[in-house]
Amino acid sequence: MWQYHPYSVLLFLAFSFNLGLGLFVLKSFRLNLVKYLLILVFGSMLWTGFYGIDFIYITTIFHRTFISLLYMGVAISNVGMVLVSIEFTNNRQLLTKRFWVILALQPLFTLAVCVLDPLFKTLTLDTYLTSIDGRVQWIQETNIGGFIASYLISFFWSVFVAILLFRGILKSKSTERNRYLLILISFLFIWVAAILHKVGIRPLPGMNITAVMCTMQAIMIFFAIGYYRMFDLVPLVRGEIVDELDEAVVILDFNNRVVDWNSSAENLFSIKDKSVALLPHDIFFQNTPELISKLDHLSDKRTISKWSWEKEQKFWEVTAKQIRDSNRKKIGMVLVFRDNTEQRNLEKQMANVNRELLVANGTKDRFLSIISHDLRGPLAGIKMLLKVLNEDMKKKEDALAGMTQSLVDATESVFSLLENLLEWSKLQRGQEEFRPNYYRLDSIVLECVDLFSLSAKNKGISFEINIPNHAMVYCDDRMIITVIRNLISNALKFSHQSSKIEVSAIDTGYHWLVSIRDFGVGMSKTTIDKLFKAGEVIKSIGTQGETGNGIGLLLCSEFVTVNGGTLSADSDGASGSVFQFSIPKKQNEEVFI
Repeated sequence: MWQYHPYSVLLFLAFSFNLGLGLFVLKSFRLNLVKYLLILVFGSMLWTGFYGIDFIYITTIFHRTFISLLYMGVAISNVGMVLVSIEFTNNRQLLTKRFWVILALQPLFTLAVCVLDPLFKTLTLDTYLTSIDGRVQWIQETNIGGFIASYLISFFWSVFVAILLFRGILKSKSTERNRYLLILISFLFIWVAAILHKVGIRPLPGMNITAVMCTMQAIMIFFAIGYYRMFDLVPLVRGEIVDELDEAVVILDFNNRVVDWNSSAENLFSIKDKSVALLPHDIFFQNTPELISKLDHLSDKRTISKWSWEKEQKFWEVTAKQIRDSNRKKIGMVLVFRDNTEQRNLEKQMANVNRELLVANGTKDRFLSIISHDLRGPLAGIKMLLKVLNEDMKKKEDALAGMTQSLVDATESVFSLLENLLEWSKLQRGQEEFRPNYYRLDSIVLECVDLFSLSAKNKGISFEINIPNHAMVYCDDRMIITVIRNLISNALKFSHQSSKIEVSAIDTGYHWLVSIRDFGVGMSKTTIDKLFKAGEVIKSIGTQGETGNGIGLLLCSEFVTVNGGTLSADSDGASGSVFQFSIPKKQNEEVFI
């Protein structure tokens, strides 16, 4: 029997509110909070819908079915209420597998009570028709099963949710407390209506308005959530960006809670589950504390802020754009992360290439200067001396010997320079092979000293050698001989007459530290700073007019580095110089006697 009943109009109006609310928030379905709100809305729709049908359509066949579906709506809406409260108060850590099982007990128990009701009256003890205000409607006497399903279990969950809300109120800022209070008041509406109905106080005779209060609760929760403006923010930003952008995009609300992000951001921050939506930014970015610090200090007055950010040896350009509503009030922020690693690497490569070009140009200019000045002088001297010898071979024997010695010195200078230039050229072109082996250090030093015995004798210079006979080094002997030869040559060049040159070696544990000390003119600090730098011009004159250009020291520095050592120089600028370089030693030394 169909009839018009004003209560059904009220219930269908509540049903329509639930339906409209569900359709409105459905566009933000990716948010867990919205998913849980839809569960609450769906349960409320079942509750109000079938309660309204029970008033407008009187039938003994489907009455108990309507009542069963009504009670299922109560159970489902209660589950949605619990989930919304947990998500809203940031207590999602409670949603363990065990908790989900406990939460599912109410709808499962309600379902069992409803299925068994036709046989055992587990839901209602009795149901009968009565006339109220001239209209026929059903009256039910709830059984213990229906009481447990709809009142007792719901009361337990309500107490649980109230505790969560009270804790949220105590921990939250004053601006957030109103939202928690709004949800808490919505629970009071339901329970006040349910208790009044149970004790017989009914504003609408014969009707339980708890179903309408459930709809009011859903609407109040919606406004509490809407206060965060997430339903405005997400569509607004989604309309301006594309999810397939290569740039990572993260959306925050005005309280710096992460609302949404795109697939590139998932990869960047290793986020695989959308259930973390509405997390505070310091939790979402917990693996990148420097990003949290930057966001905390952003100015709200600046619409766009940009800065560079490095993560895992990759460089990102971060753009933070404030999102404002029509009243210029901040409702959120969009973070865009653009990968600039390749560009930064290209810039570094270009800078390195520029530096290498500058060094190469400096080296080239220096070589040209050396070739044009240092080779020209000795060769001009050789030419002049040979002309004199050719014109007058009858001059005194002593003068002839002096010219011959000058010719020899000039030839040695040219030969040494050409040899160093050749070695340097081979090293720069990568044609100098590194062939290390184990050698006795004293044998290498003595071989080099023998090369200069005649030059040292002519200048009255003696060698003092202090090399342990057990000193073994692991090196390329050709390179180390070149190093020692150049250093001894320089020591002879700048030593005074009748002085000495000390060659010694000290065991440092992992290396032998070789020192070559002279007691000549010394060097200034400015000269020392230029010694091992390509492109620096170094002009020096020995104690007997010998010239120096520094190319040999550059070669020495390269050879020592290739052999795993370091080369350094020191001088007080008055009483000589000391050059030191290290060579790796043999791990298990063998003593040779």
